[in-house]
Amino acid sequence: MMIGNNIKRIRQNKGMTQEQVGEVIGVSGQAVSKWENGSALPDIQILPKLAEYFGISIDELMGYKLNALTRKEQFVKFMLGNGILQLGEFELKNWKQKNYYLDAEKFTTNAQIAKIGEFFADCIKENDIDYDVVLGLAYHGIAFSTATACALFQKYGITSDFCFDRKVPDRKGRKICGHTLKDGEKVIIVDDLITTGKSICERIELLKEEAEIEVVAVVVIANLENEEIIKNGLGAKMIEEQWGAKVYSIITDKDINDYINR
Repeated sequence: MMIGNNIKRIRQNKGMTQEQVGEVIGVSGQAVSKWENGSALPDIQILPKLAEYFGISIDELMGYKLNALTRKEQFVKFMLGNGILQLGEFELKNWKQKNYYLDAEKFTTNAQIAKIGEFFADCIKENDIDYDVVLGLAYHGIAFSTATACALFQKYGITSDFCFDRKVPDRKGRKICGHTLKDGEKVIIVDDLITTGKSICERIELLKEEAEIEVVAVVVIANLENEEIIKNGLGAKMIEEQWGAKVYSIITDKDINDYINR
């Protein structure tokens, strides 16, 4: 049946098992298996849950204009729909032209921040990152770390500390808000974009003045490094080599262009 085939197709594109999908929507993995092999249909009350989790409409789930399958596609669609990703001809600081512009300052509503928190949490969970603290880099990272920590608890039942840094210390000289960093803690940094990676490296150096932390990962909305940056050993490679932190991104420049040009 069309709906069973679609559930299977989307699930596999997302890299999920039948048990994982069932757990999210409150049924058994065996029930998902029956939907996929056509021996049973999901209850009508289940359809909105499935569609919401897959990031598509119920029509798409049923087989009409099925076009949003992967998490990356869902995210680009979300960014475009909220005006955070804009298409057109844009001139960058280096005088180069770009066919899109990603404005992280457009995350202004609670719905938008909650959604980006979910995508960060999904990325952390899917990559099985071992960590103690979620830390955001001011200023965008303040909201991102808070939303991510909330999503990790609400979606996956994970309790963890979170904090964010200050670009300017408060009157007591404090540079960190929220959890106080301790020596030996494993930290995930969440931020908006990565291009050359230089600013992130500088911020990590300052953070390590507060405590001898281990930055195990940097998770960003988009990795926009180009061939020139990679060739010069900058970007994600520099962060990984200098600090031992693996870089993850929800989307890349290629993902955005693939979606635009499909």
